[in-house]
Amino acid sequence: MFSAVSASVSSDRSRVTEHHLLAEFHKEFVPIQAQTLRRKKVKRQIALFSTAVVGLLLAVPAFAADTAAAPGDDTAKWIVITSGFAMAIAAFGGAIGQSRVAAAACEGVARNPGARPGIQLFFILGLVFIETLALFTFAVIFAKVK
Repeated sequence: MFSAVSASVSSDRSRVTEHHLLAEFHKEFVPIQAQTLRRKKVKRQIALFSTAVVGLLLAVPAFAADTAAAPGDDTAKWIVITSGFAMAIAAFGGAIGQSRVAAAACEGVARNPGARPGIQLFFILGLVFIETLALFTFAVIFAKVK
C-alpha cells in the first residue's frame, strides 16, 4: 500500500517536473554557444520586424500628404547638389566592389594558376556588372537633372 501511494506521488511529481527535466536534458546536449547564437538570431529577427513595423507606421503620413508645388529655384539647386553626391556614392561603391573583385581574382589565380581562364572570365563579368550599376546611376542623374 505504501508503495502504491509513493508511486502515485512520484508520477504526479514527474508530470510537474517533466518540462524541467527536458530543459536540463537540453542544456546537457546542446552547447551553450549554440543556445546563445540562437537567442541572438531570434533577437535580431524581432528587432528587424519591429523596425519594419515602425517604419511602415511612420510612412503612412508621408503617403497621405498633399503633393508639393512645382520645384522652385532653390529646390532645383538642391537637386543638382544631391545628384552630385549620389554619383560620388555610386563611384565609391563601384570602386570598393571592383577592388574586392580584383583581390579575389588575384587570390584565386595565386591558389590555382591552372584555373586562370575561368577566373579571368568571371573577373571581367563581375567588373562589367559593377560598372553597369555606376553607369545606371549616372544615367538616372542625367534624366533627373535638367
